[in-house]
Amino acid sequence: MSQFQHRILLLIKGKTFSNFLHLSLNHGANLLIAIVLTPYLFKRLGEDQYGLISLALTVVLLFGILVNYGFGLNVPKQLALVRDNKESKQQIINEIIVTRLAIAFLLVIIVYILTGYSNFFSDYSTILLFSVLLLVNDALYPMFILQGFDRLSWISKTNAIAKLFYLVLVLLLVKNPDDAKWVNFSLGVTGVGVNGLLLFFIYRYEAIRFQWVSFQRVGSRIADNFQFFSSTIASYILVNGGFILLGSFVSNTELGYYAVAQRVSILLRMIPVFLTQSILQNATRLYSENIEAYEEYLNRSYKNGLLITFAVGVAVSVTASWIIQFLTGEHVELSITLMRLLSFLPFIGMLNVPNMIKILVTEQKQILAKAIWITTGLMLCLSSLGSYYFGSIGLAIALIISEFFNYWIHHYLIGKAGLRGKATSK
Repeated sequence: MSQFQHRILLLIKGKTFSNFLHLSLNHGANLLIAIVLTPYLFKRLGEDQYGLISLALTVVLLFGILVNYGFGLNVPKQLALVRDNKESKQQIINEIIVTRLAIAFLLVIIVYILTGYSNFFSDYSTILLFSVLLLVNDALYPMFILQGFDRLSWISKTNAIAKLFYLVLVLLLVKNPDDAKWVNFSLGVTGVGVNGLLLFFIYRYEAIRFQWVSFQRVGSRIADNFQFFSSTIASYILVNGGFILLGSFVSNTELGYYAVAQRVSILLRMIPVFLTQSILQNATRLYSENIEAYEEYLNRSYKNGLLITFAVGVAVSVTASWIIQFLTGEHVELSITLMRLLSFLPFIGMLNVPNMIKILVTEQKQILAKAIWITTGLMLCLSSLGSYYFGSIGLAIALIISEFFNYWIHHYLIGKAGLRGKATSK
């Protein structure tokens, strides 16, 4: 067996590859459903209603960042350290679940008030109100538990089941533009059902009990995780905020055409996130044990990630016209151009993975929050100007510039703090 074949075999057998594979399968189910449902929804609802569904989903996902509160960045590490301590892991899991449920129900009330008693979201208030079940789904979603316990295969399997139920519900309920409200509702109700059952199974499997925690502990969790939450919400605004701004400057038709291209690019943009989640636990251990092994491991993962995301960008750019034709049933030149521009966002985002790993393993919350918010501020300015003067094309260019700047500001702040090692200076 050659050295290259041996390295490939070791890579496939490793935990990093297993984690990345299951995260990819999990996201692959989302991508497959998007590919299947987008032409159906575009035909049944029209580009106007499809754009409003995407806009409502973007707003709810933004609220979902509040529910998740950045716990996915640090809690898996905490659970990995207490995996064999029943009392400790029970306490951590209960505190996170209760905190997220409390935030979710508070946000549901706020959305109800905003849609029912004010002019906020007036163009799509009904769709938005039917979408809030997704917030409860976010509260129950046990990714942080299974990531900490290295059981990501459970997530990929249950997500596939949930998406299958979602597909069936949409096909049964959505027949014309008046049924637009049922699209996000179906996604929420299937998610709550499947993830609720998965969470119940996890409690049984780990032999732990659900217990309500005090509001003091909820408040403590919220205070302790504020900077991670701040970074997470800034990251979401960085990726999705431009789409919300675009709705103020273009017609619903152009918004719908942009939504089609964005849907694919957002799914592909998760590749760098998957790689970060896949290698974080091992990188943390190596960082504390052997810094040279850590740097070698991170550089190898980084180069593999760059190769994958560049290949994906080229493939999507070349096939953009076919993808748009399949998704919309039309040759929409604007959507094709947008998809070609946005297809390289995953590659640009991949540049920042070593910086993110360095920040997370050293728990530099302040650097993370500062870098992300500076980038987000720049993105909002550029996106507003780009959308106002050039519409959706201007927004796409603004996002590309912002992604490059995001890499640079993280790199600069890490170096300024004296934390830049070989892996982050490459």
